[in-house]
Amino acid sequence: MKYVLVTLLSLVLNVGLIANTNAQDLKSEENAGKNNIEQRDTFSYNGMTLQYMLVLPADYSRIDRPWPMILFLHGGSGRGQNLDLVKSYGPPLIAEEQKDFPFVVLAPQCPEEETWTTKADILAALLDDVIKKYKIDPDRVYLTGTSMGGNGTWHLVARHPGYFAAVAPMAASPEIPDIWNKRFISMPIWAFHGDQDTICPLTDDEAMINALRAQGASPRFTVLHGKGHYIGKEAYENRDLYDWFLETTRQH
Repeated sequence: MKYVLVTLLSLVLNVGLIANTNAQDLKSEENAGKNNIEQRDTFSYNGMTLQYMLVLPADYSRIDRPWPMILFLHGGSGRGQNLDLVKSYGPPLIAEEQKDFPFVVLAPQCPEEETWTTKADILAALLDDVIKKYKIDPDRVYLTGTSMGGNGTWHLVARHPGYFAAVAPMAASPEIPDIWNKRFISMPIWAFHGDQDTICPLTDDEAMINALRAQGASPRFTVLHGKGHYIGKEAYENRDLYDWFLETTRQH
């Protein structure tokens, strides 16, 4: 009799455990495709290290296809060791808030007291690593950044243009190259700048745009009238930017 009671008790517990597991699995299936996937990691290359955030679309694991990706370079206020700083605005924040945002977003963090213009090689290596590990379409990788990140955008595309389908630097003070890469000249570029910017004057981006046009390029240049340096929030909420990204693929 005691054996029978123990057996019955064991059966009841197992049934309850299976029911609970099935309920959890059902809940997971119901949530699939509803929430984006945020991953954080550290990458090292040639004696340098960057930590980064990767935001995957809500349907990333459910849809088996390569995804377009945006590499976002934050401004100076995003430097440090707190990765939450890199999603205070721009594509990482939009990807978090908009579950139908159709891009993977790669957002590395620049260490304190350093700048993106010294990180071109590790950023290129990071792109190689992420493209290899994740379902990324290498012909639809886009680059953007504002302020210090805008400078980094200009610098990275000038040094490694072969990675990108299109770039969108914002509020930058770029250095005009001494030697022009043909793929840089032919790159689809859409730059943004506020005409009241006192930190990175409008004339700095104008000089780069004019230099590109002198080389035969056709960059787009949007001047935000009445706006100062901090244009990231407004510019990155412009849906036309992302539609323009999706219209472009890497040139071979």
